[in-house]
Amino acid sequence: MSDELNKTNEVFEAIKSLKPSQIKYLENVLLSPETAIPEGNQHESSHVEVLACPDCGSSSIVKFGRNRLGKQRHKCKNCKRSFVLPSKSPLRCSKKTVQQWLLYMECMAKGMSIRKSAVVVGINIKTSFYWRHKILNALKSEMKDNLSGVVEIDETGLPESFKGNRSKDANFHMGRPPRKRGVKLSETYTVRRVRVICCLDRDAGIFSQVIGRERPGIRQLISLFKDRIKTGSTICTNNNTAYNTTAKELDLNLYKLAFSSQVIEETYHNQKAKTFGRELKRFLVGFNGVATKYLNNYIAWLKWNCLRKVCNSGFSVMEMLLVIAFSSAWLRVCDLRNVSSMPEMACTQI
Repeated sequence: MSDELNKTNEVFEAIKSLKPSQIKYLENVLLSPETAIPEGNQHESSHVEVLACPDCGSSSIVKFGRNRLGKQRHKCKNCKRSFVLPSKSPLRCSKKTVQQWLLYMECMAKGMSIRKSAVVVGINIKTSFYWRHKILNALKSEMKDNLSGVVEIDETGLPESFKGNRSKDANFHMGRPPRKRGVKLSETYTVRRVRVICCLDRDAGIFSQVIGRERPGIRQLISLFKDRIKTGSTICTNNNTAYNTTAKELDLNLYKLAFSSQVIEETYHNQKAKTFGRELKRFLVGFNGVATKYLNNYIAWLKWNCLRKVCNSGFSVMEMLLVIAFSSAWLRVCDLRNVSSMPEMACTQI
């Protein structure tokens, strides 16, 4: 899996070095309604072999005609499932054109709602919802979250939301009295919240996700940082005592801040991490409420926006399409429906 990600990252780096005219050519190739293979080589392309079925792993594969877009379909003799390559891409099984996917990503870049995006692209509202989360899930899986150097760490709280659950499950119980959207001043200290950890280094590296309702414990912090923060790095944190043991276990230098605006030696602070937390809250306001179980996807969306600003890229929509096309993060509708209200990591509190 790591080899595949390295190859994908090499492709993205090569794309960034292309000239605008070369990017335009690549865009025309991807968006062409016909195949990108020249006419003289079409016979050779018909002999491309599929190694294994993406569902059962069987190598008993036969060709199974073409879909309405002209793409080659294959069928597995073992599980009888048919598929179109690329098999593990979020575009798998989509009966819509690549032009529609690109148009939808342009709508996302403009911050359009699910309903408005559905009207612009010409798709159903449910399809618009599923497309949004397929794209965000692919972005979340492909973007690096490795940090090094001076890493700022902060935690921010967001009201827990069960938006979209009650109408689908008659036996669903929130565990709290229902309330209207938004938090009144009188409810500030009584509303149940979930915590989001925000980690940023000085080289535009970002890692952020929902961690649960309580402050993170030692075991959870070690699990979060073990493969993400490079050994020997320096972390700037709040006064949570769990960071002391975490830093020792992972061989990290620790600067604990007594108060939020403290700056040690004019270098060590966590202002960038706090700013990211405030930006996340402002970003979510435009969606009129986001269910907690989908919050990590929206964090990935904000992270993508932040990285695009840092890179000053003029081809953000095109790059998003390439991430989706090369990604192996395939999200099925049933998987999206079965996402738990609280992420797995939140269950490992101590």
